[in-house]
Amino acid sequence: MSRRPLRLLHTSDVHLGSHGYHGAATHHRHCVCPLLAIDALAREHNVDAVLVMGDLFDHARVDETLVTRAFGVLDRFPGVTVLMVGNHDVHDDTSLYRRFGHVVSASDSVFFEELHGSTSELLEGQLVLWGKAMDEHSARYRPLHGVPAHPGDDVWYVVLGHGLHIGDDSVDGAGRSSLITAADIAGTAADYVALGHHHVLTDVSAGGVTAFYSGAPTGYPGGQALVVDLDPEHGVRTTAVPVLVSEACCC
Repeated sequence: MSRRPLRLLHTSDVHLGSHGYHGAATHHRHCVCPLLAIDALAREHNVDAVLVMGDLFDHARVDETLVTRAFGVLDRFPGVTVLMVGNHDVHDDTSLYRRFGHVVSASDSVFFEELHGSTSELLEGQLVLWGKAMDEHSARYRPLHGVPAHPGDDVWYVVLGHGLHIGDDSVDGAGRSSLITAADIAGTAADYVALGHHHVLTDVSAGGVTAFYSGAPTGYPGGQALVVDLDPEHGVRTTAVPVLVSEACCC
């Protein structure tokens, strides 16, 4: 089997349930406008999968109405929807994903909930993903530790993570949580590393591994996401695209 071209939409840090989206006071607490904008973008670019790399929700206190609305939109995304938790919606004993497990389990989204990491084969085996859920935003948690070896040249391997990139390993990360270093990224040997936590589009590629923070749908200096093309001939190419979130509430 030879690899075929795939197109992904990488987004993160949606923060549904926050108190307004960067001053957009017209947004209701049950508003899912950022997700609706991502859905439109995914359709416009005809993607095979959408990666939501943590902090879909701003906090664990969100109610069932918002969670149900959010997963309803996720299930409308074209292709496959992939979801990780972040430091705002950690997967601990009080996790909203456990509290509203009936909503999550009824969804078609691929949810990475294993604390020691898990692998998922998607798109008829052409795309292999690995990610590790966060149960505590602390120095103990290292998002890219324990990544399995690349599964082979006939598939695309994408590693998922949510945490703080500190660059070179010589940087003192004492007291910092969920750290990601250049060596961590290079050590994945992945075709692409999709990251969340930093709200600004940032290239953190290392050791020949392409790795990015996508930016946030409502982030500064404006909503951004990343289209990622996995091409057998040209390799991995990324294109930043604006996310146009409606100023009027969807509710």
